[in-house]
Amino acid sequence: MRRQLRRCARLGAPARMILLAQGDGRSLAHVAWIALAGAGLLLVDAGSLGWWGLPTLALLAALALVALFDARYLLIPDGPLLALLLWGVALLPFLEMSAILDRLAAAGAGYAALRGADLVYARLRGHAGLGPADSRLFALAGLWLGLAALPGCLLIACGSALISVLLERRALVDAREPFPFGPHLALGFWMSWCVGPFELGST
Repeated sequence: MRRQLRRCARLGAPARMILLAQGDGRSLAHVAWIALAGAGLLLVDAGSLGWWGLPTLALLAALALVALFDARYLLIPDGPLLALLLWGVALLPFLEMSAILDRLAAAGAGYAALRGADLVYARLRGHAGLGPADSRLFALAGLWLGLAALPGCLLIACGSALISVLLERRALVDAREPFPFGPHLALGFWMSWCVGPFELGST
């Protein structure tokens, strides 16, 4: 616990580099500014949030920690994931039964989708492509957002990750080099919460 707190204290410099698109933060600057734009959209209509503003702030804080930790240390700590789990469960009683079942199913589907994809990748390439915490984060996105939002959430994450790869000019020979996917999943999670689910194939 003490070690995690010390690591938190050292996140200021990476956050500043990301916001200013400097050094190693350049490839994640778009993540930060798109997330801030999403927050701005919520602020414009803050009056309609009501008490939902509280879980929204908790979500933003937890996802910011997830993104910064993964960007800086290539790991997602348990603390913000546990907070997201507790908040997600606490919100369930305020939903209709059909919505509760949808979110529980989405949590299971989210975890199974990324975990399954990672197992297939590891079998084909001989090494893991995602960390276990990425699967847990996507499961939590399902718990908060529901099934309809998961495809759009993942699409945003993959698109954002592709931008980072292009900005870093990663070559195919660097495929084994660790790459933080957490910030991109966090962005997909946050934007899906801010603007609603982007349903593939919808008109």
